[in-house]
Amino acid sequence: MLLLRIHRVEMTTGRALRGALFESVILAIVALFLKARGWTPERLGLKFSFAAAWFGVVLFIAYILWYWITAIVIGLMAPSLTHAQPFQFTITAAPLAMIAFIVVNSFFEEIIVSGYVITALSAQGAALAITASTLLRFLYHLYQGPLASISILPLGLLFGAVFWRWRSVWPLIVAHTIANLLSFIVVTQH
Repeated sequence: MLLLRIHRVEMTTGRALRGALFESVILAIVALFLKARGWTPERLGLKFSFAAAWFGVVLFIAYILWYWITAIVIGLMAPSLTHAQPFQFTITAAPLAMIAFIVVNSFFEEIIVSGYVITALSAQGAALAITASTLLRFLYHLYQGPLASISILPLGLLFGAVFWRWRSVWPLIVAHTIANLLSFIVVTQH
């Protein structure tokens, strides 16, 4: 979006619902494809446990601290990045539509970027699998501008390491959902 010189997008109810529907359809197609190839939900880290879900709250706190420390260090080392025009969402969507989008998006990103990518590359070792997942996460966040994009790198490493260690997407989904819900609340308060 920034390459197209689009720095602001309005998130309407229709856009939020279309986004949730689109990502749900893609997840369904991916699920059918993976099932045909012998993948199970457990292999993607989808076996639910309350302990893993609760760990998502701790992961969220670690993520926020790590994200802001990274942003501050980048700001000190490369102050020009902090002055770049960031990508902005204007949210006019109904709260329930945004919540639906946020929840679906958290499942979508973590199942594909962590569950699938890391598991598919696990035979190549943790370093390659986690790096590939982190770089993919970084690339699709480039629209947010340089500071936010670079600050996503530690998040990718953290989420990748957590998935590698416990092979569960639930902490990632919970942390991702909390982070996006809080961002939604902050954006709508201003």
